[in-house]
Amino acid sequence: MPAMHGRSALLRDREAIVLVDRKERTYLRTLRRGGRIAVRGTPIAADLLIGREEGVRIEMPSGERLLVLRPTYAQLIPSLPRAAQPIFPKDIGPLLLWADIRPGDTVIEVGIGAGATTLALLRAVGPTGHLVSYELRADFAERARATVERHHGPAANWRVRVADAHGGLEERDVDALVVDLPEPWGLLAAAAQALRPGGVLACFLPTALQVKTLVDALRAHDAFGADETLETLLRHWHVGPRSVRPQHRMVAHTGFLVFARRLARESLVLRSQLTPSPGL
Repeated sequence: MPAMHGRSALLRDREAIVLVDRKERTYLRTLRRGGRIAVRGTPIAADLLIGREEGVRIEMPSGERLLVLRPTYAQLIPSLPRAAQPIFPKDIGPLLLWADIRPGDTVIEVGIGAGATTLALLRAVGPTGHLVSYELRADFAERARATVERHHGPAANWRVRVADAHGGLEERDVDALVVDLPEPWGLLAAAAQALRPGGVLACFLPTALQVKTLVDALRAHDAFGADETLETLLRHWHVGPRSVRPQHRMVAHTGFLVFARRLARESLVLRSQLTPSPGL
């Protein structure tokens, strides 16, 4: 069977990697030709790793062995520098699926933070889709641009608008709108104009009171329906030679996800097509 072509197995210059020790602790680093990375004070020449296959193991002078991999999304996000709390990977997965975001879609993101959700959305829409991110703070927008440049690469299909989304959204016929703001109910009028009929509004909210306020506003608005609210709890397990048990710590509540569909402007009235039988 011929080899399938996807991402290169070889580690490249200026690429992010994670080094994993025997206790499964991870160290996020960036390879730069001619430079060095360090793990607990021990330097490693980047040129030693550039051009090697992902999954290579290196033995340190102390005898400890480290596994070298590219970071998954779940490994990358907790290590990103941030001034605002990102949407956690455990919530990003359901968000992308329940919002039905797929390659080729046009998506608006409101509230960019450190760019963690932006990375996931760019992956989801692919090179044929389009992403527009609204962010009120210019410093957050610049931090997100740096995150995308470093961990995603060129993104000609991504546009950042440094603007208050409450003042209106310029785009129309959008497939999905992802909102990470404390009061998303203030955006419903703008969301109704931007989303296509059937499009999905997806909101991340940390507290139950915010959820209640948003859901009440959605149900009072004639442009939205089919709302759903969910929460994701994540528990890792320890699997050892002599024991299998849940980890003592788990990622429990981080926030709620609220979804709603943009309704069509018209309604149909279906009248009975049955013909009465003779004699009735």
